Amino acid sequence: MVIEVEVKGVKVYYKSIKALDGVTLSVKNGEILSIVGPNGAGKSTLLKVINGVLRPKIGTVYVDQKSLSDISPREIAKRIGLVPQKIQLTGMLTVYDFVMTGRRPYIDFTPSKRDEEKVYEALETVGAINLADRSLEELSGGELQRVIIARALAVEPEVLLLDEPTNSLDLKYQVEIQKIVKSLRSKGLIIIMAIHDLTYAYRISDKILMLNNGRVFAAGKPEEVLTPKNILAVYGVKPLIITEYKIVAPAET
Repeated sequence: MVIEVEVKGVKVYYKSIKALDGVTLSVKNGEILSIVGPNGAGKSTLLKVINGVLRPKIGTVYVDQKSLSDISPREIAKRIGLVPQKIQLTGMLTVYDFVMTGRRPYIDFTPSKRDEEKVYEALETVGAINLADRSLEELSGGELQRVIIARALAVEPEVLLLDEPTNSLDLKYQVEIQKIVKSLRSKGLIIIMAIHDLTYAYRISDKILMLNNGRVFAAGKPEEVLTPKNILAVYGVKPLIITEYKIVAPAET
């Protein structure tokens, strides 16, 4: 079954400032779309529009050919999972309880057996089942990011939105998150990321949308979008792009 997210001609204003200006995109299940661009380009704003948190002044977002404006907030929450840039840690919440908050769209009174199963399934997917009883405050940055992804997966989404998923992570955890995201693509999710790291975006994405001043500057395959000409025009930096490299084995000790 093909599911598609379509953004058509979206314009968003913050008072007199045009944050998004006629943005259009489409991405199907099993694809990863990375949204790139400098600070203030509109990346996070576009994620908020796709998540239904922010309503555009002009334009429409469709999920599976249904306009978000025609879908209830609860139904949107069931279909779209969000991994935010930051979360506010409060109290001594356990990983299990935190991931269970992802099941809120399904829970009326108390969690069901299915809710419990989906929490553990999400934790297993990101390799964090062993962290279930730990406090969030005890986790490393990489462990916490895996748990935040698990909370988004607990909702059983069709669409997964990630806002700077590797921000502030060391190389080990960047690689781990990359593997998790790739595995989710193979499960048929639509994955849309806002990301600064162009190398990461190039390696992991099927499509890239480059924003500049709220407008689509370029869109297409990574090799079509992340060109020296485009990067210089948008970022003001002349890059050296290496598409082939030689793997050197570690020296023996």
